[in-house]
Amino acid sequence: MPGVPVAAAPAAAATAAGGGASKATVDTVVHARWVLPVAPTPDVVLENHAVVIDKDLIVAILPSAEATDRYEATTVVHRPGHAVMPGLINAHTHTGLTLLRGCADDTTLFTWLHETIWPVEGAFASAPGFCADGARLAMAEMLAGGVTTFADMYWFPAEVAAAVEAVGMRAVLGMVVIGFPSAYASTPAEYLDKGEAAAVAFGHVDTLHWAYAPHAPYTVADETWADVARRAEATGRPIHTHVHETRAEVDASVAGDRTSPSCHQSDTASRPLANLARLGIVNRRLAAAHMVHASDEDLAAMAAAGASIIHCPSSNLKLAAGLAPVAKMIAAGVNVALGTDSAASNNGLNVLGEARLGSLLAKGVSGDATAVPAAAALAMATINGARAFGLDALTGSLVVGKKADVTCIQLANVVGCEPVFHPLSAVVYAACRKDVSDVWVNGRRLVKEGVVVAMDVPAVVAKAVGWQRRIEECLAGVRKKQAADASEKAA
Repeated sequence: MPGVPVAAAPAAAATAAGGGASKATVDTVVHARWVLPVAPTPDVVLENHAVVIDKDLIVAILPSAEATDRYEATTVVHRPGHAVMPGLINAHTHTGLTLLRGCADDTTLFTWLHETIWPVEGAFASAPGFCADGARLAMAEMLAGGVTTFADMYWFPAEVAAAVEAVGMRAVLGMVVIGFPSAYASTPAEYLDKGEAAAVAFGHVDTLHWAYAPHAPYTVADETWADVARRAEATGRPIHTHVHETRAEVDASVAGDRTSPSCHQSDTASRPLANLARLGIVNRRLAAAHMVHASDEDLAAMAAAGASIIHCPSSNLKLAAGLAPVAKMIAAGVNVALGTDSAASNNGLNVLGEARLGSLLAKGVSGDATAVPAAAALAMATINGARAFGLDALTGSLVVGKKADVTCIQLANVVGCEPVFHPLSAVVYAACRKDVSDVWVNGRRLVKEGVVVAMDVPAVVAKAVGWQRRIEECLAGVRKKQAADASEKAA
């Protein structure tokens, strides 16, 4: 194909089966028109290649003809019009909030949180099944869209962990901590201790990974941040949080205006990121969601520390948080991944869509049409997300020896994708969630021919509808109380 860089199969893959005449027996061989490994460089395209999977690993990537000669597979999948690529990674979401999709739109972040999200969570987060049912609904949506790994930040992570284990996705679950009591925990130490206990309890599940998840500078005090820094240093676990999401957060913190709900919970008047650096948070373990309002100094500090930014373009736009300077982030040397944020602020969990939007916004904001090309956007949606959480040796690219987290997307013979002059561009700028045909996580096929086979999706949706009725009743009560409070205040 003219204009498409084509690389030979890696040497390790080409010799994976040995030199004998007999065929090696493996679990799965996936033949595809295009293989997009993403590594070692994101613009490589392999034509008419196969990805060979045995147990939970990728054991070979080589031309299809050679794969046929060298491997005997239990399952052979032919995808002659498809691109095979690493599974997408949703590097920032809140799965439980999928049950609140669309219940509070067209409002600001703090109105959204204080008047809808937190009151509903206060009523239901501890209710049996709420967190797990929200996670199942989120996983069904993400799997259908080619996502194999997600980083979650939500209440009751042990309940979410059980749901994730049953489905088989890969997840980085947040050991959440926030500066006020909830049905989950009463003190910051209790939040963190419960999270660590969940991580130990599910330590046998190799698709579950854990991160400390302090909510945000405006909800977590300095002493808690310092405790998180100590624990992360001791365990080597990442730190997943929200930083610089709104202009108000930065301005109030710099002014030291503790009367503002946006101000960081510190007596130090400074930019929130600078205060986190003072407390030992800004290092290679930090995955900072949003960073919409990042200065050149912020970006230089993050790059020097090896910290990552999780860009959430749709949520940032919908909440009018601002336009993140993504091209400047990348130019500064910061690892930038992609997240959807929650379905309550997005209102979907479509990482393919975030890759397209992230690329287009970077061009528009920078005034540079070459900013964040398709290959870079795909890297943001895959390997960069893995890197943000220290998983890049396991997943995020198609490399022999890595976990078999694989997604197939149909491009040929698809209205909206044809003609396919360049498969990378077609994946990022043209393909849709409906074009995802197959997904493997850890070598298990969780989506087959466009159908999520890892779970009973109709039952999951039915549970969500049941929660909707209860949430609507709760919201009616919340709105009634808010109206009464407003009337009393006016009087």
